[in-house]
Amino acid sequence: MSNLACMQIIKYTSFHFITLLFFFSLLSFQPGLTQNFAIYKNLENDSLQFSVKKAAVSSGLLLSCVGMITLTIDEAYYQDNRVKFHFAKDANGNLTWFDNYHRAMDKFGHGFSTSLFSQNIYFLSRWSGYSNQTSSILASSISIGLLGAMEVWDAHFESWGFSVGDFISNVAGGMYPVLQYNYRPLQNIDYKMSYNFIKKKSADHGIHDYEHMTFWLTVNPRGFSDLKYMQWFPNWLNIAAGIGLDSYQNQKQEFYIGLDYNLKRIKTDSLLLNQLIAFIDRFHFPAPAIRVSPGTVYYGFFF
Repeated sequence: MSNLACMQIIKYTSFHFITLLFFFSLLSFQPGLTQNFAIYKNLENDSLQFSVKKAAVSSGLLLSCVGMITLTIDEAYYQDNRVKFHFAKDANGNLTWFDNYHRAMDKFGHGFSTSLFSQNIYFLSRWSGYSNQTSSILASSISIGLLGAMEVWDAHFESWGFSVGDFISNVAGGMYPVLQYNYRPLQNIDYKMSYNFIKKKSADHGIHDYEHMTFWLTVNPRGFSDLKYMQWFPNWLNIAAGIGLDSYQNQKQEFYIGLDYNLKRIKTDSLLLNQLIAFIDRFHFPAPAIRVSPGTVYYGFFF
């Protein structure tokens, strides 16, 4: 799947989720709704009542989101010749896994896009009253299925093809948020994305925009209670490792270490605020960082 497709997924998932949060703001202070749905609270409490009306609203938002994404990427990327199902291959006829002209950065984008879908579908399912187990199954299967269907669609166009590497990234992205909800230690390890608005834009930045993105794996040391020697570390800070791309001309990967903000440490009694915080926390905000390769560069605030 193309970079633009991934960006549209992120864009429309974000738009519909924020729209949903506005709708929730009208309900978020009803008794019994907010106090049972704090971040990760579902691990202890599974007593939400199923609501057909809420399930219908959730389904409608999801379907409209998918529809808008489909229409957008169809106009932008699926105008070439239709062919039989085929796999994406390199110039030598080998299946493309993680090595391509994006230096595998598109795989990180696929994982991030699918994880956003999975996280939001889980939230919608829980709000509709499904159990933690059912919500986990729905979130992982629907998110992987949606992005997998797009890969199958890619496979019928001459310029694209079904990418095995993309599909693996989609599976990983769809499963991780669910694993976080069900396995406590993973709640201290997050996968985030940042966008550098300052970095000089290339001529083709509108489509190939990975050189302005950095994907981060963040760890909250204070979240691991057995690490007593790290108890001095602020609980609102994470340690982060990032990967980016300098440009398509040089095609060099960049590696970073730095700090990240742990917004989920902000605790409220509002359904709206808790889920908005959880969503915003998927993005890495400017913080001190060091580029460790190629070369060493220190940043007071890196986007």
